[in-house]
Amino acid sequence: MRVLSVDLGTANTVAVLSDHGVVDVDGGPTMPSSVYLDEDGTLRVGREAERRSRQDPSRYEANPKRHIDKATIKLGEQNLPTNDALAAIYARVMEAVTALLKGEHLDEIRLTHPAEWGPSRRNKLLSSARLAGMTGELVPVPEAIAVASLGGGRPLAVYDFGADTFDVSVLDSQHRILADGSLSDVGGLDIDQALLEHIGRSVSHKDPAGWQRLLRPTTVDDHRARLGLREELRLAKEDLSELPHVEVLMPEPFEKVLITRAELEALIRPSLIRTTEVLISAVRKAGVTPEHVYLVGGSCRMPLVAQMIAEKVGIVPTNPDHPETIVASGAQVVDRAAITLKAEDDKPKFVEPPTVVTAPVSPAVTGPHPVNPNVSGSNPVISGPNPVISGSFPNPAVSGAYSASGSYPVTSPYPVNPNTSGSYPMNFPQQQAPKKDNKKVLVGAGAAVLVVAGVIGAIFAFSGPSLPSADDCKDDTAQDGQGFTKCLRQLAGTVPDGGGCEKADSAQITGMEEIKGTVVSCTIRDGYAVQYILTDSVTGAENNVTSIAKSFQTERVEADWTGNGLEGDYRAATSSGTGVLVFTAKGRPMFGILTKTAEENADELKADEMADFFEKSVQPGE
Repeated sequence: MRVLSVDLGTANTVAVLSDHGVVDVDGGPTMPSSVYLDEDGTLRVGREAERRSRQDPSRYEANPKRHIDKATIKLGEQNLPTNDALAAIYARVMEAVTALLKGEHLDEIRLTHPAEWGPSRRNKLLSSARLAGMTGELVPVPEAIAVASLGGGRPLAVYDFGADTFDVSVLDSQHRILADGSLSDVGGLDIDQALLEHIGRSVSHKDPAGWQRLLRPTTVDDHRARLGLREELRLAKEDLSELPHVEVLMPEPFEKVLITRAELEALIRPSLIRTTEVLISAVRKAGVTPEHVYLVGGSCRMPLVAQMIAEKVGIVPTNPDHPETIVASGAQVVDRAAITLKAEDDKPKFVEPPTVVTAPVSPAVTGPHPVNPNVSGSNPVISGPNPVISGSFPNPAVSGAYSASGSYPVTSPYPVNPNTSGSYPMNFPQQQAPKKDNKKVLVGAGAAVLVVAGVIGAIFAFSGPSLPSADDCKDDTAQDGQGFTKCLRQLAGTVPDGGGCEKADSAQITGMEEIKGTVVSCTIRDGYAVQYILTDSVTGAENNVTSIAKSFQTERVEADWTGNGLEGDYRAATSSGTGVLVFTAKGRPMFGILTKTAEENADELKADEMADFFEKSVQPGE
């Protein structure tokens, strides 16, 4: 039986073919999960997409899997269906595999996915595979079960340090998942960001304006420089797994920077401690002691990962030679009878309203990868026991219940031409995005809506006698009649003087966990509202802000602020008439969330409008 297993990861895609092994898809065992949309509608993938990204970075998406809950991905001035982006990656895999099959057919294609994915996300993955021309029986395989299949019949834990998130699963000897946990703000991309900020602290003084352009590019040249620097940082991170120090080439006018492994480890140690805490918690919840801890993901190559697990958990982890390919390899040998799929969808990290596409989706294609018009495009399908309209597009002709074995029947094959160059030509609706009139610099990502509940207040300038220190904030428990502690009062300035502020049990954001701590909500004029949150630590405040900002999938504004005797930074984004701005207070265990819901002219609400209001009314500069 010919079986193909494909692990479409956030950063890289890996394929393994039975009787062959890891497939060389794009010049190596791993292919970047990247897409680039040409102006003529041709969709490039992998390393070709990376090469073309320098031409126009706005047409490039390095991690389309992060948009699984969205209907479309903004590439240039066009909105590309997320299904089509994922399908292009699968199609590139099929090109390489078809050459190896030599006329034979695949009996089964196993598609790996995070264990917590429910039917909506799985259906989107499966429909993308069908759209790419994958024939044969499609079988969804949870990643943790795939890895566990390599460990024999023993209880074990899977420590998955991916590009986007950290996940852990504890399984019994029958490969049943007993407990799991995750961190949405810890991943390889977050390490890259930490390195960027670390370098900025040492070089930005030479040209502050130039550094700000790197952080928040506005021109094509700025975007190219930022893209090149991020690639340098990724390579430096990988090299530091083997070398004690590396040099990072910097764009002009900055000189190259030397980074040591000790510096990198100091940056990531707090995050790794959190991952070990999640692992320990999952083991306790599972009630079994794993005999092995399997490391998954390229970030696990960093020596400190295995060292921290051994120190904190007391188990020397199993570190495979190729952690990037272990999921696809495990999917090859997984017992179909052992596959259990989550019956319901988790609440998405963000909620997106249904996308309305005014232009028809063309049922035709111009290249070798036909697109079924019943699968591609903005045709939301509600499926599964807990339906969610989040941009999932299964084919109505084939979507339905999974069989007892976990397979998904395919009734309509789409042929793949093996003599193709790797591009994925398609016709997409030519949607014209509104022109941006940005007073501030924007950082691109995708489209998300965060709706903050119970936010109320009024805004004035700050005046106050004595300012509490950072140490005072740690034991700051006494509250006034409106719920403010001394530290929260400092952050709010004279906002409370306008009335309308009151205590709240928690800060609530739809699609995310409730944020605990001391919370005060205040009403603001013109549809604006703000929440002030005091947490138990500076790290806790920063992690909450990072989690919220990470769910921003639209273009966003970022900048520093000073006011009320404090300083910090803020990040703002808007989507479909809802705006969110989160701001930190440097060295203080507290942060704030500013929101606005536009009832009229919703599409005109912009992130820089949120930023202007914040700087003029919420935290006026000193």
